[in-house]
Amino acid sequence: MNEILNGPSISKHDNPKKIIFMLHGYGDNAANFMHLAHPIDMDDWEAQYVALNGPGFIPGNFMGYQWFDLYPNGIYIAEAGPKEFEQIQKEIDQVVNKIIYTMEQYCNSLDLTLADCMLMGFSQGGMMTFEVGNQLSEKIGGLIILSGRIMKESPIKNSILKKTPIFILHGEQDEVISIQSFYKSIEYLKANKCNFESHAIPSDGHNISPEAITLLQNFLKKIL
Repeated sequence: MNEILNGPSISKHDNPKKIIFMLHGYGDNAANFMHLAHPIDMDDWEAQYVALNGPGFIPGNFMGYQWFDLYPNGIYIAEAGPKEFEQIQKEIDQVVNKIIYTMEQYCNSLDLTLADCMLMGFSQGGMMTFEVGNQLSEKIGGLIILSGRIMKESPIKNSILKKTPIFILHGEQDEVISIQSFYKSIEYLKANKCNFESHAIPSDGHNISPEAITLLQNFLKKIL
């Protein structure tokens, strides 16, 4: 059976018209990431925010979760070879199914569709955001990748993904995921003729600044 991922959910509205799903970064948790909902939210969106916990625990970190193992076979992902990436992709595919199933259950409970939803992820959660979008068989409202990167290199075959509004943002001073990963992701989106907007913030590191929130709000205003 598919697994429903857990995490907090908040809304100021009795009958939300939109759902914004939130995927935290590596070693973080849904409750921490949910705090981002308050500065982002605008009343006229009538949105519900749902932050999900990654399904994997991190040894020695009882409050942190992961979406996939950064050390397959004990090898850090940056040094991983084809065998390790095959293992990572299998793990990602399983987690993608859990995320999609969880989103569908929330939609069913509110009589909404995935077209009424946005999926937003930070860092490792941003990587998962694109992976989910690439495997969806129906339209979603938008994808938001914050301080993450696109791991795929093969051409996009999902025509729905190519039409999906994508927001990708990165800090130029990011010390965790290099700004070069952002530029590589942009080139990938361009080559596949995706519908996206991108922002690199010169003074930002691996964080979500007030400037980033403003840019994100402007994007959401256009698609909500």
